[in-house]
Amino acid sequence: MLKRKKIALAGVSILLALLVSACGQPQEPAANQVNQLILTDQEMNQSLKELVRHEREDMELYGSILSKGKNKNSNLEVLLDQADGHIAERRKLLEQAEAVMSRTKEQMEELRTSLDQLSFEKEENLAQAHTVLDQYEQRAASFEAFVASYRQSLDADEQLYVLMRGNVEPNLVKIKRAIRERNSQYAKVAELRQQFNKQTKAFNGANAKLVQMEQAG
Repeated sequence: MLKRKKIALAGVSILLALLVSACGQPQEPAANQVNQLILTDQEMNQSLKELVRHEREDMELYGSILSKGKNKNSNLEVLLDQADGHIAERRKLLEQAEAVMSRTKEQMEELRTSLDQLSFEKEENLAQAHTVLDQYEQRAASFEAFVASYRQSLDADEQLYVLMRGNVEPNLVKIKRAIRERNSQYAKVAELRQQFNKQTKAFNGANAKLVQMEQAG
């Protein structure tokens, strides 16, 4: 029994030796290090899910505003106040998601350096880990474009609703132009969201491959 314990302890000692770098600091496998990036990223995903939920509600509100707006005697102030509140909430969620992405991007160089210092990782695993980070950076770039476009769509919402307020002299020409601009901005958002989702899928695929490579040894 004692002999078996000694063998087990020896095995642990060898493992620890493999996970220590030249400077004596413990090292994490590449997949584990990249996974920390993903865990941080999950905060952003939660904000984006909430953003989509608010967006669906706002689309229903937008439809109600346009429908009631056709009647000159309709009082839209309550609906417009609700819409303004939703816009503010979506801006907040967008900022939260953007802050998480910004923090994650700041970790990238440090993570790349840490990966390059791994003394026990296979070269093909390290190469795949860097591919995962490359995919993440492309995803981050598409996210930035999405955020910029989304803010413009929210600006278009606000500009339209200002024109529909009771204290503003109704101007159908301006309102129709604002509606066209609003719809155009949301079409751009939809396109950029599709690109972001495509980059997310590529990133997830690259990461899944890295995990498989690590598990295969």
